[in-house]
Amino acid sequence: MPLYGINQAGSNPDLSKNLTCVNVGDSYTLLDGTESISGDAPKSVAFARGEQGSGDNGMSFFASGMASTGSVDIEASNADVDGLYTVVGSISPDANGNGAYTDVGRAAFYRVAPLDNSSPATGITVVVQR
Repeated sequence: MPLYGINQAGSNPDLSKNLTCVNVGDSYTLLDGTESISGDAPKSVAFARGEQGSGDNGMSFFASGMASTGSVDIEASNADVDGLYTVVGSISPDANGNGAYTDVGRAAFYRVAPLDNSSPATGITVVVQR
């Protein structure tokens, strides 16, 4: 999966501005378990929060494959600028390496930052559902 700061395919000629929009009822894979998360932890690709719509109960993040020493930070921002993202929540693993977090805020952009203190780092899968 592409990580934060990697250009995305899309219709905008400035490939750095092509982000997936997650609307009510959509799900989107942020990390698919193939990313290397050892050392300086990478950030997932960012996505834009779509129109609010009815039945909007926030963004639910589901993580699996976490080591017992790992976690996933949920970061949000109102501008897709690396230095403006702030941690709004965190997912810690249960005994099976799974966890979830729901953010009911209304930030324009989100991404996740996996943290893994095990060696070697394990592949973490994170999917967001709206």
